[in-house]
Amino acid sequence: MHEQVAVAALEGAAANVWLVPLLPFLAFLIISFLTRPWGRVSAAVSILALTGSLGISARIFWQRFTQDLPPMQVALPWITLVPDHPLGTIEIGLLVDNLSALMLLMVCFVGLCIQIYSTAYIQTEIAHFPTQGSASMSRFFGWLSLFTFSMLGLVLSHNLLEMYIFWELVGLCSYLLIGFWYFKHSAAEACKKAFVVTRFGDLGFLMGILMLGIALKGFDFPGLTEKFAQGIPQGLTAGFVALASVLIFCGAIGKSAQFPLQIWLPDAMEGPTPVSALIHAATMVAAGVYLVARLFPIFHPAGHAGEAALVVAWIGGFTAFLAATIAVVQNDIKRVLAYSTISQLGFMMAGLGMGAYTAGSFHLITHAFFKSLLFLGSGAVIVACHSNDLWQMGGLRRRMPFTWFAFLMGCLALAGVPPLAGFWSKDEILGYVHAAPGGMALYLVLTFSAFLTAFYVTRMYFLAFEGPFRGVQKAPADLAGPVPPPSLPAPFPTSQALGVTPEWTEEMVDSSQTELPAACRGARMEQPPHGEHLPHEVSPWMWVPLLVLAFFAVFLGFTGVPTGVGLGLPNFFEEFIHLSGAGHPHEFHWTPMILSVVVALAGIALGAWFFAGDPERGERRLRSGLGRVWPFLQQKWYMDHLWARALAGTMYAGARAMAWVEVHLVDHVVLGVATSFRSWGDWLRAEHSGKVQHHALMILLALILLAVGIGLVEPGFFTSRHFFFNLLEGGR
Repeated sequence: MHEQVAVAALEGAAANVWLVPLLPFLAFLIISFLTRPWGRVSAAVSILALTGSLGISARIFWQRFTQDLPPMQVALPWITLVPDHPLGTIEIGLLVDNLSALMLLMVCFVGLCIQIYSTAYIQTEIAHFPTQGSASMSRFFGWLSLFTFSMLGLVLSHNLLEMYIFWELVGLCSYLLIGFWYFKHSAAEACKKAFVVTRFGDLGFLMGILMLGIALKGFDFPGLTEKFAQGIPQGLTAGFVALASVLIFCGAIGKSAQFPLQIWLPDAMEGPTPVSALIHAATMVAAGVYLVARLFPIFHPAGHAGEAALVVAWIGGFTAFLAATIAVVQNDIKRVLAYSTISQLGFMMAGLGMGAYTAGSFHLITHAFFKSLLFLGSGAVIVACHSNDLWQMGGLRRRMPFTWFAFLMGCLALAGVPPLAGFWSKDEILGYVHAAPGGMALYLVLTFSAFLTAFYVTRMYFLAFEGPFRGVQKAPADLAGPVPPPSLPAPFPTSQALGVTPEWTEEMVDSSQTELPAACRGARMEQPPHGEHLPHEVSPWMWVPLLVLAFFAVFLGFTGVPTGVGLGLPNFFEEFIHLSGAGHPHEFHWTPMILSVVVALAGIALGAWFFAGDPERGERRLRSGLGRVWPFLQQKWYMDHLWARALAGTMYAGARAMAWVEVHLVDHVVLGVATSFRSWGDWLRAEHSGKVQHHALMILLALILLAVGIGLVEPGFFTSRHFFFNLLEGGR
């Protein structure tokens, strides 16, 4: 049951919360207008600003962790509507509660690790592109700072309308960062795809905001939580609340890449790897989960799951399964992690939908650490091997010991191996769904997805770090390469109708762009191949942040050990989250936990059986065993093609229809009017001959026509000689 809690003013450490988003925004302005020519100076400005934000966030978190404080807010008038309007004055402000304090700390800490990592990574990247220089580094850190400001503003938003503004700013920054290598055709296409696809969800989000806010005469989160604390507010029906909630959830579907809008996130790997770690592990995709957690009372009025909550749960569960199956067949190391992110976000949504507020929020935090670790680790591997292809790697355990250890910890956490962080948080979700009424079917879907997770993580690890180093020369030609391969034809002629080639899902660069250096024409790779070489450990500026994140991937889970395990540890996370008065714990059971461990170990064992000894033989055996399912998974369940066909039959068909109307109707009318006036002008111009006799004749004819016209209107003009006198007298 949700308790009604008064909202207090900002005090103590929280009084300085406005500095948390302001410092990154000031860094963005300084980089844009002052330090742009000097990339390292810009990096220092961005890192110092985020360090300040982290310090303030840590103080706020500690204040709320050590004291039993109510939510705090500051709100100022923003939009004043017409007098007597039901909405009155819409406010803008900052809201600090336990959930936002936790998110602030996570975003700032993970973001700082990523920015420190980026100082070495982005310099290495820029060196491979002759058209880029120090200003490109400044551009990168400037956009990182702007993105951090947008995400922190979203977390601290006081109401839904304010959140929507920062929501769109996050989308804009994602567009800029995904397309950072703007000269690559694949990156340009990927950022446009991300921006357009997420707009579908954002439209529903805005509609849901307006429906709910206007009906309840307010948009602020404390007010919405209070209204739904005891159930559906008076005057609203369950159907109306369900529709508004589902529309709001559409925004989360877009931002958090849930079915059916998950198609943008794998292509977003075209951005630099630190961007993948920041946007697609710790911040942007986390925004959708944070939105559902923030509006948890609306999805669960009075603590009971509504119809919209079941929609959230099942979309999350299906997304977890779909993405896990596709990750099994990927060759690009970053795309394996991308589909893994989609799958783990599905776990979080499923947990929140079924009512596991604590477990869903806990997995959001732990996932941010171990998934950003894995993305940054993949970036280190890509720098060392000059390739994204897993089949061009191998043997990195001995050549990159620090990266190997950190990456291994991330893999074990993702696979759900105890006692790492991913085990505790994911097991909490599975345990809650298992215990929830009617949750058995969803539990089975999530359990099988967890098995697939352990399997594809093991495949990725063995291909990258074990065995001999293959490189470009020893990579098996029939196994390596992009997925889906260009040799697979598009299943529908829609791709041709859209003006793209059959291998359009690969977004291959146009080889005719000869004005760019060869290194700048690469597609689907972080760094172009540099010939045969042996990989080596990366800079300490890169592997030190990996080890820091690995520490949290190992030990962070102990802050949320369920009561009843017997380790003698209090469940700090559950106690802290429950200060906000949302969610409720479930009774601990050993059965789902033991089954979760068995499933994880079974997935790892099966992956090792296929890929530990002879990975090439294991891959061929796996493909043979899956049969026709393999190309289906390679084509990503044909989701991109289905979307293309839907667009071709709706938006593109409508565009073609409007083009026909414009050409054959609108243009003809406009051109017809113009032609008529031109013809009249030609005739009138011919009548102006300059001869006096001709002009006198025209004047006479005009007077006759004028008289005839007046006569038709007023016959007395001809029949009465007193007409003019009567007219004058009437005028007086």
